[in-house]
Amino acid sequence: MAFRVAIGGIWHETNTFARGRTTLDDFRAYQFATGRELLDRYRGTGTELGGMIEWASATGIELVPTLFAGAVPSATIARDALDAMCGDLVARVKAAGPLDGVLLVLHGAAAAEGIDDADAHVLAELRAAVGPRCPIAATFDFHANLGAAMVRHADVLVGYDTFPHIDMAERGREATELLERMLGNAARPARALLKLPLLTVPQMQATGLPPLSRLYERLHAIESAAGRWCGSIAMGFPYADGPELGAGVLFYADEQAQADSAVRVLANELWAAREDFVPMLTPVEEAVAAAMASAETPVILVDAADNVGGGAAGDGTVLLASLLKARAQGAVVVIADPAAVAKAAASGEGGSFEGEIGGKQDDQHGAPVPIKGRVRLVRDDARYRHTGSYMRGYETSMGPSAVIDVDGVAVVLTARRTMPFDDGQLRCLGIVPEAQRIIVVKSALAWRAAYGAVAKRVIVVDTPGVGASNVARLNYLRRPHPMFPLERDAQFSAYTR
Repeated sequence: MAFRVAIGGIWHETNTFARGRTTLDDFRAYQFATGRELLDRYRGTGTELGGMIEWASATGIELVPTLFAGAVPSATIARDALDAMCGDLVARVKAAGPLDGVLLVLHGAAAAEGIDDADAHVLAELRAAVGPRCPIAATFDFHANLGAAMVRHADVLVGYDTFPHIDMAERGREATELLERMLGNAARPARALLKLPLLTVPQMQATGLPPLSRLYERLHAIESAAGRWCGSIAMGFPYADGPELGAGVLFYADEQAQADSAVRVLANELWAAREDFVPMLTPVEEAVAAAMASAETPVILVDAADNVGGGAAGDGTVLLASLLKARAQGAVVVIADPAAVAKAAASGEGGSFEGEIGGKQDDQHGAPVPIKGRVRLVRDDARYRHTGSYMRGYETSMGPSAVIDVDGVAVVLTARRTMPFDDGQLRCLGIVPEAQRIIVVKSALAWRAAYGAVAKRVIVVDTPGVGASNVARLNYLRRPHPMFPLERDAQFSAYTR
């Protein structure tokens, strides 16, 4: 008889510095599936769920779909939203009847009102529902702020090995394979977690470049040794202020000594490279001038402080205002502003547009910018299917959208915040990325999955906002002390712990 395994999850990267609350409607607007729809929607996609479904299908595991909910990274999750989703997930697991295991997709940097570690909360509720003997395996994001409670309530946690994230399906398959090793078997791997007093920002966390490329080579070499199950390096999410903030190393093995040894080696090497994670930033006007003067194009201007994939509003105007002031040509900027989209739609294609755009969600990313231009294009619902390395096969909707030509700058207005992780974001609106002189990306590093192949020059800009690259700009209230680089004299040694 086939093993019966529940599958589901709740995924959110929470920016606690962002204004407002993330509601149940925000989850429903991005990724929300229950029952059979979960399997139908994610089968064949480059997602954790897609990988889980693929491995289960190949090995004869019967998957019992429950609930999966994911929201675009944003502000703190409303408590009633978390309670509703977690309650639904647990109820579906209980209603599934006898289960041999549970597969989950989590993030590791989710926070809700009154709950610093929402991922650990979900795991604790599920553990109470299925009991101590039912194995639970879950995936988590590279940016997880891993904590002891999350590790305690799961039998195996598998983190992404890549940033930009292109291995979600692989990690879903790995988590399913490891769960399969535990099905019908009382044995569980030993586990070890080491937290470091290290705070790093996303644009310095490329896993294909040193120092992380070297660390992952070491990680994979250790994983290949006899008795080792799996290991993960979680670089943490610097914009989720809380007690578990910061980098961590996690390892599973047959023996406790094996797991302990692995995390000590990896944690010490990570700490030794801490200076390599401090970013070099360019002031706004200097960055725009350099982009305009560049002989090689496109130039990517990285607006990491307004990183949609890091919880920012996506309506920051600092770079747009500077580009317009400098009379830049051939530039494209995406701004989330549903009111401006409606105004453009009312004018119609070929019509004129005059009004203020952006800067409406908060006062942290620049003021609204007055523009005058021509409406090039209007779409009732701009959609694209991912064809690149990030979530290949998944469809994203930007909602009603418009393109406004403003003195040489193409302003893309969208009703929904959209992460620039696939070039379909521009191509679905008739904009050819490689033909642009300047592309502003509201992202830290994951934009490379979309535009890395066409970028001729990259400038990381020192913009203000909730995703600031200079973490000294942020008002931390709940973080551990000390933490590098906020406290340059922070000390760490894995062998004294």
